[in-house]
Amino acid sequence: MPGSRNRRFLMLLAITLAGLTTRALPQNPEQSSPPAEAEKDSSRKRVKAKDSIVVGAHLTPEEIEDGKINDAYQPLYHLTQPNDCPQIVKLCETQIIPMAEKSKFEVTRNKYLFLANREMASCEMASGAYEEAERRYQKLFDYIEIWPGKDDSDYPLNYRAIGSARIMQQKWKEAEKSLEMSIAIFDQQIDGAAHADSEFMRHEHSKNLKMSQAQARNYLAIACFRDDRQAEAMGMLEKAYQEAIDSSATPQMIQKIIDSGRAASAALGDTTEKAKWDARTPSSK
Repeated sequence: MPGSRNRRFLMLLAITLAGLTTRALPQNPEQSSPPAEAEKDSSRKRVKAKDSIVVGAHLTPEEIEDGKINDAYQPLYHLTQPNDCPQIVKLCETQIIPMAEKSKFEVTRNKYLFLANREMASCEMASGAYEEAERRYQKLFDYIEIWPGKDDSDYPLNYRAIGSARIMQQKWKEAEKSLEMSIAIFDQQIDGAAHADSEFMRHEHSKNLKMSQAQARNYLAIACFRDDRQAEAMGMLEKAYQEAIDSSATPQMIQKIIDSGRAASAALGDTTEKAKWDARTPSSK
């Protein structure tokens, strides 16, 4: 592949990737990602009343402490990335993380350390500090098992985030490993959702998982393409596109996959593939 096309492809896909790795709003501590997955058994996220001494207004000591840290977390709901990242980082470093580290309760401590560090990692991605972001995403595995749990979609999403950070550092093989792990875990969770008793889990939650998996596949296609496995990458982009359509993904997400397909086919000089991707729109079926 000519060097100029290779560089142009990387530039276009860097823009595509950046648009998917920054989060528009901080996550509600009482929700999982994506937001529509909130209808879950939250027993693993909160200590049950029988495990603590009930205090005033029927709140346990852990619930009271969780509420205090959550109050400090509230301003993040009004901040967006990347414009407000200095404020986000300051709030996390000076208030949320110190409060969480002092928590006597394992779930509360891990929950807010996970959320705050993820906010900071996303800001590092937005600012181009990809190596720092990768290290912080890796650190999130220290908290995930306790909160939100390995059965939560945040588990494969974190592998996806690490893969995106590695792509931006041009660490193609390492990115592939993380993204393949993300896709494999999504496969397990999608299968579990398909056999769940809850109608929500079988339908809405399953769609959310498939949509997130399609994004991971888009990233993996980028890494494969840059690792000189263009044919494999093009097949992966096609699968990502079909998964996004089938899961009723957002137009913005579908457009990102289309942009990847257009950039890749243009870099290859494949006019047939380019025409196919050019003809597609987020509403295509």
